[in-house]
Amino acid sequence: MNRFSARIVRLAVLIAALSCPALPADASPASDRIGKLNTTFTAVMQNAKALGYEGRYEKLKPAIIEAYDFSEMARVTTGRYWSSFTDDQKRQVVAAFRDLSIATYAARFDGSGSERFQILGEEPAPAGHLRVNNQAVPASGEPIRIDYLLRQDDGEWRIIDVYLKSSVSELAVRRDEFSKILAKSGFDGLIADLKAKAAKLRSQGPTASN
Repeated sequence: MNRFSARIVRLAVLIAALSCPALPADASPASDRIGKLNTTFTAVMQNAKALGYEGRYEKLKPAIIEAYDFSEMARVTTGRYWSSFTDDQKRQVVAAFRDLSIATYAARFDGSGSERFQILGEEPAPAGHLRVNNQAVPASGEPIRIDYLLRQDDGEWRIIDVYLKSSVSELAVRRDEFSKILAKSGFDGLIADLKAKAAKLRSQGPTASN
């Protein structure tokens, strides 16, 4: 191989490395979980207009359900009220929370951000949990940190909280919000509120382009 050909090969290898999703060298199953989710998010954003809101929702749904522990998240966000719910009420809260979460992502990933995602590494968290540090990298502007807290259950790592800008806990925000609704309107009020918010996101989402 001559010197020019060798340079071409090295350049090709460098381009391939830069185009691959960034994962830490010692990536664990927890980081792999976030990596898979990032791949789905990127694919949906790249085809956002063609998919439309409903198409994005259906593409995101299985990946989000697999990645998130919505039962644990519903338990934490409803606080002391959770233990007073019947089994059927608990299922309703989990289902409504899950639907709103998917609806939020489907509305957010409309293709306007042109983002990619990058895993920065992971660190241990209390109670045997892991925090996977991650960021969204827009086409222009500064990266935005979106970190994930995961817990292991039956050998599977699943997300139980999301930290925007490394500090704003989604679970804490939701818990404050849900507690106020439950105190004022009870279980029925919470379910109605979650369903109304999901319906609003759905009604605002554009249809798929032709």
